Amino acid sequence: MYKEKLETATQLYKQYQQQYNAVAFARLIDLLFAIAIGYKAINESSWLWGFLAVLMIVLFFLLIGKHKQIAVKRRIAKAKIAINEREIAFIEQGIYPADNGKDFEPAQHPYAYDLDVLGEKSLYHYLNRTHTYLGRKRLAHKLLYPDTTAILANQEAIKALTPQLAWRQTFMAHAEQIDDSPSFYDRLQQWAATPTPPIGKFMRVFTIISPIVFTFSAIIGYIYDYEVLKSIAKLLLTINLSVFFFYISKINKEKLGFERTYAMLYAFKSCISLIEERFPEKNLQASKPIAQLSRLLDDLDSVSNILVSIPLNAFSFYHLHRYRALQTWKATYGEEVLPWLETVADTEVLCSFANFAYNHPHFVYPTLNNSYRVSFEAVGHPLIPEKERITNDIMLDEAHFILLTGSNMSGKSTFLRCLGINMLLTQVGLPVCAQKADVHPLPLLVSMRLSDSLSDGKSYFFAEINRIEQIMAALKRERCMVLLDEILRGTNSEDKQYGTIKIIERLLSLQAIGIVATHDIEVCRLSEQYPDRLVNKCFESDISQGVLHFDYKLREGICQNRNATFLMRERGIIA
Repeated sequence: MYKEKLETATQLYKQYQQQYNAVAFARLIDLLFAIAIGYKAINESSWLWGFLAVLMIVLFFLLIGKHKQIAVKRRIAKAKIAINEREIAFIEQGIYPADNGKDFEPAQHPYAYDLDVLGEKSLYHYLNRTHTYLGRKRLAHKLLYPDTTAILANQEAIKALTPQLAWRQTFMAHAEQIDDSPSFYDRLQQWAATPTPPIGKFMRVFTIISPIVFTFSAIIGYIYDYEVLKSIAKLLLTINLSVFFFYISKINKEKLGFERTYAMLYAFKSCISLIEERFPEKNLQASKPIAQLSRLLDDLDSVSNILVSIPLNAFSFYHLHRYRALQTWKATYGEEVLPWLETVADTEVLCSFANFAYNHPHFVYPTLNNSYRVSFEAVGHPLIPEKERITNDIMLDEAHFILLTGSNMSGKSTFLRCLGINMLLTQVGLPVCAQKADVHPLPLLVSMRLSDSLSDGKSYFFAEINRIEQIMAALKRERCMVLLDEILRGTNSEDKQYGTIKIIERLLSLQAIGIVATHDIEVCRLSEQYPDRLVNKCFESDISQGVLHFDYKLREGICQNRNATFLMRERGIIA
């Protein structure tokens, strides 16, 4: 489908390029004719030729407008080409198409670092099809702090948008015209929250009447040589320019930081228009006000160009009227503008989720339960290509906690991440990599990898103890799903074994649900003391004819095989 969309977008781009060139050429010819006809009208003092010259000038400005419209369509077609090219490269070559979200990684989080939620080749990186800064930020927030009360609503929204590929790509193409930054939203929020003293009633009346009187006095006075009207015109010119120069600093201050942002706001307007058409139930009604703000900022952008602004304001107070209109706009819509732009960001995230569902039609939407049951049939890691993916069945409920054993490289850590990632997909409303899933969307607590904090004088063991303390504190507040991989690696074997057993017993007392992966067989014998609470499962490896083989299939019981000695002997490390 992406290749078909790519071909369509390429053909459209070529058509718009031809139209763009044709209109540009027509505009040039029209301008040359307008100059020639105008010259002839002046030489012959002909009203007819003068009228034709005016028509040619009007046509010239119409062609400018048409040229801009075609330029926008051409940019959108070009963006669609890029979107489809990136998607094809992602599917066929594994090239991730967008930002990896590393900038949004929190210092402390219950699972983000351990499950590779953010960063290179992460879940965020895999899902992300957002373009705006706000969209990228919202996607990170959705993955880091999922709203489990909105899972069913999110599922329905994703299901509805998944087949709408054409609409999604059109929306994404318009969103790619937005060149925003964190500072833009900060400035916008500050601007919207700062009241501006309105122009007084007398000055509003003056800015209407004075230009009219000035224009009339100047035309009549200088055509018919009336000295009184000439004097009035000179006086009003001085007054008008004085008033304009008094307000120019206020105008510049009001639009400070928004120079040349009208194009970006117009792109926001285009996105919002698409949202209003696709989701009429939102009753957004924001595209027209955003378009007005875009035009107002565009109009005020020329205020510092003295060659334009002096004659324009002397004869009309044009920039003062636009300044007053901007004040009125801010008073009316200032508090709503940021939420409107956030709607675009939310829709970008929804498009990213729908794109994931579209790319994985065989993934399933989990059913939800509130019985502390987590069940997956043929669950696999969604980021592993289908041809390489190994799937397993897993069932957890409030009565069972799993002790997972396996030799080195047998798949324990990958399976824990597989389970954690699919739990997270469930919580944000996405389909999961499984044939069937029934899930209680419990909060996730994960400890799989830690690092020394030498700059803080903290050892690996101290960091691990801190993490376990945070997990226990969270479990005291609510029941959670816990995934632990080889805990207490920073201490000696005897201390580690005893500490691991005590941690597991504490997890059971706090009614945690989850998995602890361990190499320690003695830890697994704890299931004999808690036969109704602890279950042993394992991943095995097989050494056949001097070759080490992994099948990555989850089995019942405790792992029996070891491969560390074999691997060291194969590498010549030991004899």
